[in-house]
Amino acid sequence: MKKNNPPAGVTGNKTRIEQAEARTEQAEARTERAETRTEQAKTRAESAETRTEQAETRTELAKTRTEQAEIRIEQAETRTGQVETILQRVVNKGVHLSPEISTRFLKKIPRQEIADRKGPLEELTGRQREILQLVAEGQNTKQVADILKVSPKTVEYHRMKLMNCLNIHDVPGLVRFAMQAGLLPQEKLVTG
Repeated sequence: MKKNNPPAGVTGNKTRIEQAEARTEQAEARTERAETRTEQAKTRAESAETRTEQAETRTELAKTRTEQAEIRIEQAETRTGQVETILQRVVNKGVHLSPEISTRFLKKIPRQEIADRKGPLEELTGRQREILQLVAEGQNTKQVADILKVSPKTVEYHRMKLMNCLNIHDVPGLVRFAMQAGLLPQEKLVTG
């Protein structure tokens, strides 16, 4: 008896078809995986854009808050300047304030704050006062450094801080201030 075996060419074709179908299935699976990764990448990109937009919004809000704080600081400085001017007029010139001005400005400052306010000389450090005294006596930077046993750079630093604190911009101004503050003995004033 003869077996009915398919011819060899048919078997080979059938195997190739099965292999082609398997490769097609693998390709489809790879395509699906690629599409899934593409969707995930798109989702991540959208999330990143959302986070970027949120960060930009937070930055804008922070800028707005900073601007508002700067405006409030400027307003406070303006009010402080107005009150200081009024207080100086009252103290220095004996100007009497109208009730309206008194209530408007002076009630905003606690009385203790006015009482605690230091004069410019009291705001200086001990070293700054020493340097002011020596400069007012006519000592130059090197001489002051030798007397205080510090470097000339240190003297220059303290003198700069002293000038900033007093809002004086030259040595003659420091000497005038020292004279007005009574830091120079009378004999220095007569002979100097």
